[in-house]
Amino acid sequence: MKQLSLLLSFFLFLSLTGCDSPSLMGKEVKKEYFTGGQIRSEFIMDDDTGKNGLLKTYGYDGKITSTVNMRNGVKDGMQTWFDARGRPIREAPYINGRIHGTLKELYENGDTMVTIPFENGLKQGVAHAYNKDGSVHKQVVYKNGRIVN
Repeated sequence: MKQLSLLLSFFLFLSLTGCDSPSLMGKEVKKEYFTGGQIRSEFIMDDDTGKNGLLKTYGYDGKITSTVNMRNGVKDGMQTWFDARGRPIREAPYINGRIHGTLKELYENGDTMVTIPFENGLKQGVAHAYNKDGSVHKQVVYKNGRIVN
């Protein structure tokens, strides 16, 4: 009976440690850790180049801080940052490593706090800051990364 208990404990140990394997549903996962041993980032690769996939970063407390898709080793897609409770607080679209589109900063409830338009990494267009009720608090116009109004 003691051997059966030991054997079951061994299989339980293997099943629990299997969750931290180097692959996730057939995809290779590269992990980096802080010096204290907590996970710092994980890169879930889409292919064997090591340059394409989903990058997740974590704070020292082990909570997720951001996610972004990577293509050819650079950001390509929406990067989302999270607060300590896991709520999105900022979203920024990337194309080929440069921010391109509208960056949004969010209130705790998910409503938009700030929008800033970008073109090829430079602020370009009308940016808005919003009150919690959704009304416009401030408006600024950017051209080639500089405020013009």
